[in-house]
Amino acid sequence: MTARSLTELVDEASSWTPVDWWRLELRSFSRTPAQRPLAVLAPAEAMSEHRGVTLGSFIQGLAYLFAVAAPVIAAAAMVRWVLGDTAYDFPLAFAGTITLVSLLVTGWSELQRLRHPRASRASAVRTLALIHVIPGLITALIALTAGAPFLQGGAWVWIAVVAADIVVHVVILIRGPLPASGPQNERENLQWSIREIPPGTLAEITARRDAAIRRLADRGLIEPGTATRALTTAPGELALTLAPELQKSDPQRSR
Repeated sequence: MTARSLTELVDEASSWTPVDWWRLELRSFSRTPAQRPLAVLAPAEAMSEHRGVTLGSFIQGLAYLFAVAAPVIAAAAMVRWVLGDTAYDFPLAFAGTITLVSLLVTGWSELQRLRHPRASRASAVRTLALIHVIPGLITALIALTAGAPFLQGGAWVWIAVVAADIVVHVVILIRGPLPASGPQNERENLQWSIREIPPGTLAEITARRDAAIRRLADRGLIEPGTATRALTTAPGELALTLAPELQKSDPQRSR
């Protein structure tokens, strides 16, 4: 499962510190979706174990970035036009097209949220919603006033697209950051992510983790009592149990 083995981490250690429990757990969940919510809680000193950007996450990040930027770009184009820039025609079709693509990305994101519910930060949800709602209102207002003479043929379709984007994000804002039947904070995000790992894969991860803990005890880097305590922790709870003082985020800050 991991590019770098847990045995290497143990064998390279001359002592064992609280940060190393986080490093061990992050490395245990390398190449699994559970590593991301674990990394949210992990201290900065352990983040070298985070796998970082993959091709999939890079493409997904670009899509989400476009979804954020699109309504702002659309509104900027409309403002530029209404201020008298005659270098290009009434840009409602352009604004509507990029808003439509943004709306599709939002739809995909909401589908993933239904499949894998996760708690979000209230500030992040609020900011994202306002980035869509306020520029969308600007675009619609300009189109319905200064742009009214140009609303011919299929132009109303783009108005409908902009309106749909506004409505969707108002609904998201009202719904809030916490799924009704899902995790309610960052620690529960981790627990849900671990439950979604196939049982066989999770058993392999746990077996490798436990072997590393026993090797730590054999090398005298941890006390027998600490080893026993570590071996009885649930997957994903090792660092939170053995080094809770290094937890980066308060789970309740999700609210």
